[in-house]
Amino acid sequence: MLTPKQLKLYKFLKEFKKQKEIMPTFDDMKTYMNVKSKSAIYQMLGYIEWKGYIKREPAMARAITILKEVA
Repeated sequence: MLTPKQLKLYKFLKEFKKQKEIMPTFDDMKTYMNVKSKSAIYQMLGYIEWKGYIKREPAMARAITILKEVA
């Protein structure tokens, strides 16, 4: 189960990908989530990945894949 902030970021990833056919940058996510640091986004993405909703490719920009849908 995702926390409200994680869910908000997850939905943003899905909608951004749907509209622009590419994943958002860390700056896009930072602006949308209204946080000051990229590390906060990195941490949220880590938890979303750990919970099995996304997969990130290391050392590749925008390399996020949605693995499963939120119920």
